[in-house]
Amino acid sequence: HEDSGPFLFPVNTKQFSTYKKVIKTPMDIATIKKKLDLPQGNSSAYKTRDEFVEDVRLIFTNCEVFNEDDSPVGKAGHTMRNLFETRWAELTN
Repeated sequence: HEDSGPFLFPVNTKQFSTYKKVIKTPMDIATIKKKLDLPQGNSSAYKTRDEFVEDVRLIFTNCEVFNEDDSPVGKAGHTMRNLFETRWAELTN
């Protein structure tokens, strides 16, 4: 999706030096993909759908905490959260 860019990889903390002070549990799509790709026996792999959903939602919660709602990244976060929640509801209902 065209608005996914800010969420694909970990936040560059050299560019945004206050990020780690504000966001205690960072999350991004690349990290989620790594966790999905781990063998099920690995303690870091997702064991439930709820664990996966928590991480996806954490991306957007972190975005809301760190960015202004009307900033480009803030707007992208709202768009991506709405897209995710809509698709997730379609997949799980």
